[in-house]
Amino acid sequence: MPSIAAGTKHILDSPASISRKSIPLVEHHSTSFSTSDRTLIDAIAARLVADEPALNAIHAFGPRVGSGMLDGPALLIGDHREIALATPAMAETYEYRLAVLADCGDVILISGNRNPVFENYLQDYLDIGPIDVIELLRKGPNGHQPLARRCRSDKRALDRLAAKAREGAGLTVVPHIGTGSSWALAGLVSDLAGVPVRVAAPPPRLTRRVNDKLWFARRVAEVLGRPAHPPFRSAYGPAALAAQMARLAGRSERVVVKVPNSAGSSGNVCLNSRDVEKQSLTELRINLLSILRGLGWRDRFPLLVEIWDSDVLANPSVQTWIPLAGHGDPMIEGIFEQIVEGAEGMFVGSVPAMLPEVWERAIVGEAFRLAMLFQRLGYFGRCSFDAVIAGESYEQADLHWIECNGRWGGVSIPMTLANRLTGDWHRHPFVVVQQMHLAMAAREFAQILATLDGDLFRLQQSPHGVVLLSPLGFERGTAINLMAISDSVEEAKDLAGRSIRALKNYDRH
Repeated sequence: MPSIAAGTKHILDSPASISRKSIPLVEHHSTSFSTSDRTLIDAIAARLVADEPALNAIHAFGPRVGSGMLDGPALLIGDHREIALATPAMAETYEYRLAVLADCGDVILISGNRNPVFENYLQDYLDIGPIDVIELLRKGPNGHQPLARRCRSDKRALDRLAAKAREGAGLTVVPHIGTGSSWALAGLVSDLAGVPVRVAAPPPRLTRRVNDKLWFARRVAEVLGRPAHPPFRSAYGPAALAAQMARLAGRSERVVVKVPNSAGSSGNVCLNSRDVEKQSLTELRINLLSILRGLGWRDRFPLLVEIWDSDVLANPSVQTWIPLAGHGDPMIEGIFEQIVEGAEGMFVGSVPAMLPEVWERAIVGEAFRLAMLFQRLGYFGRCSFDAVIAGESYEQADLHWIECNGRWGGVSIPMTLANRLTGDWHRHPFVVVQQMHLAMAAREFAQILATLDGDLFRLQQSPHGVVLLSPLGFERGTAINLMAISDSVEEAKDLAGRSIRALKNYDRH
């Protein structure tokens, strides 16, 4: 079991890099941080930057562009298209989700499917907005490119953003993930408007690195020691992939190959070790490549191969906010238990974690050290760390860090919204439901509101109820993405369950 290094309790300064009231930060956990910890992390950060000088470079985007946030208007880009293996349907489903972080007059980008009923719902039920919507309709060969890239070639959209930036003497770009296209859009708007623009995300190359499961596994080993991550190997070609899978199969019941830059479980191929051992290396190589290509993988190496933990006691996810260096230490806002299904561990929701105190301290301590490394590298913004506690009992278990989400996600968005709606999610716990690939009846969003009417959260009436996070999945009958807030976790679970049943039974009425 991990130990906690002795040291001085860190004091969180007020992060001057935060200025948007729609992103309230409420710290719920603190930890100790010793001089030796700081020395180790500083040394690792210095080496990584020396090895990759462009890791935190942003000069290409212009002198008025940087990480952080400004007072005034924001552009919110809830786009998943630049995450490996993300499908067009998934990207469209979540385009509205960042709108719950909007202040009055902010702008969101969408690729069509505008939903005035959902926009009115945000304003009437949650007091969010009104928001300004820019539709980048799918036209021509560039119709499926990332939203930020399409926006750069849309004069009408650029003129609107430049005018918004000039009017507010600056603009903050809040992307789902801080890839180069969002940074390039920030630079172009800054040039056109002649005002500062901030990006609420890390530099693009650092964004790419922290979201890479293989890069993250190596950082875990450096900061926390190799036992803090399941045994893993990198595979740089098809033959190596089969060989590494076969080698690890002798050490565990299951092994998994992961597409390193995919989100969550979408790029996971988990196999029973007995099935692996029955195949020749040639057969294994052919089968693995076939499965991966079926997921949308396009023969890009390296791939991550690791042991899949069995006897999992908990799947904690640590939600953090990382200020700019010099503006306070990273904040740990909550630990949530991820609800996963299937052999690949697909995320379908989350609840506040209920862990033994000694494990909570261990998780907080190790997550804080990882966040400190990221801050030293130039990271800014939302970040979460996913782990598993594996073993027959908590007394004999191991803590393994398996993934970093250097972006907004399925827990951090509703957590931030819950803080905004209730002041502190800890006083009014919530659960998240994120079910995909459903086959429900299609219906208009107004019908969704009518179906759940008695249970919907209304800001002016009560600090509990159901909050709908994005409209399109509901309307198509393919997804449920909601948050249930109540006075206890159990009550929130009951509320969420009642809502799911109402939605799934709709077509029977």
